Amino acid sequence: MNRTHSTNRFSRRSFLGRLTGVLLALPTTTVFARAAAGALAKWDATKEVAFTLEVATQEGFRTHRPYVAVWIEDTTGQSVRTVSLWVQTGRRGPRWIPDLRRWYRGEQARMAASGGDLVTTVSSATRESGVYTVVWDGKSDAGKYVDQGDYYVCIEAAREHGTYQLIREKITFGSKPFKKILEGNVEIKGATIELRKKA
Repeated sequence: MNRTHSTNRFSRRSFLGRLTGVLLALPTTTVFARAAAGALAKWDATKEVAFTLEVATQEGFRTHRPYVAVWIEDTTGQSVRTVSLWVQTGRRGPRWIPDLRRWYRGEQARMAASGGDLVTTVSSATRESGVYTVVWDGKSDAGKYVDQGDYYVCIEAAREHGTYQLIREKITFGSKPFKKILEGNVEIKGATIELRKKA
């Protein structure tokens, strides 16, 4: 019994020793390089993301066009890129921009850290009801390609004498094209996200 036990123990030790030797013989730099590449794969520059959204029709004499923000957040909730911003910048228009609550908080934090004002550089006119498409090239507000991985897509809408609405969906962006339908609301009737080859 003792002899058999000793032989089995020796065999296990011998096997583990050989396995360790094989693993140590692998090119360590290659293993780590592959791991790093998988964790930090950069955005595929041949791809873009199309956001198609439908601004809902609202009835009533005092109906105004909604303010709309489309942007990307990282998994910590930090703003990565403002893709589109539809606001009124003339007359009394700016007073309503803070009604885009989540986007506005993120923009205030970004301005404090990096400076600049996206309202003056990114914004465009508000839209009537209808279907619109805006495109994200995979770059951050700083103009650099982001890493592939998990992000939150945010579509926020606020309307004077109307409602406040937010769509926020976690999406994994890789190199494989896809299309996803997002659930709409009172202000944004529907939206889709499509990772596709650049047009």
